[in-house]
Amino acid sequence: MAIIVDPFDQDFDTAVERGLEEWKVPGISIAVVHNGHTFSKAYGLATFPDKPMTTDNLFSAASTTKAFTAAATSMIIEDTKDSPSPIHWDTPLASIIPEDFVLSDEYATTHTTLEDALSHRSGLPGHGWGLLCGDRDGSVQENVRTLRYLPLSEPPRTKLQYSNQMFIAVGHAMQKVSGQPLGSFLKRRIWGPLGMEQTFFSKEEARENPKIAAKMATGYGWVAEKTGGHWVDESKANWRANTAGGSIVSSVLDYSRWVRELIDRGGPLKGHDSLFKPRTLCFDQDPTDLPTPYHAYALGWFVWMYRGQHLYSHTGGWPGFSTFVGILPDKRFGMVLMANSTSARLLLSQLSVHLMDKLLGPSSDPLHERNMAEFFARQENEKTKLVEYQNEDIEVIKKRLFPSIACPRVPHALPLERYTGVYKHPTGSWMNVVLAEDGHLSIQNSHAPIALNLDLIHASGEFFVAKTPSNDSLPLDPLPAEFYVNTSGEAQRVGLAFEPALGKEKIWFERVDS
Repeated sequence: MAIIVDPFDQDFDTAVERGLEEWKVPGISIAVVHNGHTFSKAYGLATFPDKPMTTDNLFSAASTTKAFTAAATSMIIEDTKDSPSPIHWDTPLASIIPEDFVLSDEYATTHTTLEDALSHRSGLPGHGWGLLCGDRDGSVQENVRTLRYLPLSEPPRTKLQYSNQMFIAVGHAMQKVSGQPLGSFLKRRIWGPLGMEQTFFSKEEARENPKIAAKMATGYGWVAEKTGGHWVDESKANWRANTAGGSIVSSVLDYSRWVRELIDRGGPLKGHDSLFKPRTLCFDQDPTDLPTPYHAYALGWFVWMYRGQHLYSHTGGWPGFSTFVGILPDKRFGMVLMANSTSARLLLSQLSVHLMDKLLGPSSDPLHERNMAEFFARQENEKTKLVEYQNEDIEVIKKRLFPSIACPRVPHALPLERYTGVYKHPTGSWMNVVLAEDGHLSIQNSHAPIALNLDLIHASGEFFVAKTPSNDSLPLDPLPAEFYVNTSGEAQRVGLAFEPALGKEKIWFERVDS
């Protein structure tokens, strides 16, 4: 089998340099593994204004952590097989951490297994709003205990719904079974044996050593404007509880050792092939996903079929960082791409396709060529969406979110200042409704993992549009918001349609401060 002599040829270099500019990405670091050989190269900047990117730079690897969590779980299952209390893939989480793992539905609580949680089929949707309203310093146990207050959107084992919360719960359970923190387990059983000496279980751990801290790439976000835009530093974003779901910090060189083991499976992963067995089919694909005839989720891995080859991959995204890891095991080929920009996700996807196509050679399938042309076109359309979202006419948004909006509009029941105050969710998540200098209401929480900042634009009556300010690098789709005014004439609660899987159902926050 031939070895790729140089995956980073002039064509690839040109594609990267063009992509950095078009997708607004400061820098990118890449490693490719093929037939036991590792190639690596870095492009662009690690930190503005002039610190170049290297293959030693460290990044937040985000959700690529999930594959390590699944691998650790498989090892702990193996470790306990001869113990008095063995665990298995079909062991319910509630049987391990009964006081902590409680869902909003009794059946789901007692029947959600380790396998269900690690394959995103628990029935719990993402509930990503917790990142905007939760406690950035809350513990893992505290985070798991919030699950009882989060509504399910599907029966268990019926649909793939991506959930960081479920991975966090599994990590918490595995700590109880193994008797050691998950990060310590990974270091002893995977990172150490593979020689991954530049891999850490949190940003805080990586920054303990000044020499290591100096290798951290700075994470940036791009604020798109009608003409141009500007960079913002996203390094303050942090979520202490997101250990098993996305806490790892590493480099492409260290991850290349992991990729090699994913291909060979002769070291720590020997005997753990079940990790790659598909568990949940993906029916609702993102339009920017790779067009393949088969798409599923295993345990910490998405599974695709690309040009006749099984592709196992996972992305990672966190404010200021994007990561992609993928392997074609039958070709003994793997790749890891890390970038210091939130907006790099689709660029990494395009570059991974470039690398796979270089390996597989030209395609003679006209259907594949047409599908890929449409795929790239859809991704290109994403470039304009950020600007469109930020500059969409507010009256158009109101009509879209509230199709039956009254005309003329009904005024709000109270003066705006009487809606201000702190509102809290049973999970402990909270938001502060304030009156901005220009006279409109705003929702804020600067202590959340990702700082919350939404403008509330009045639509009609007690209904508002919650919209990201134009100077935000992490824009959300505009959301319907609603206040409930009680019979005493007080704003008692505020609800936002934070979770798309719940349709029009809102997440309600009760006022605790007036």
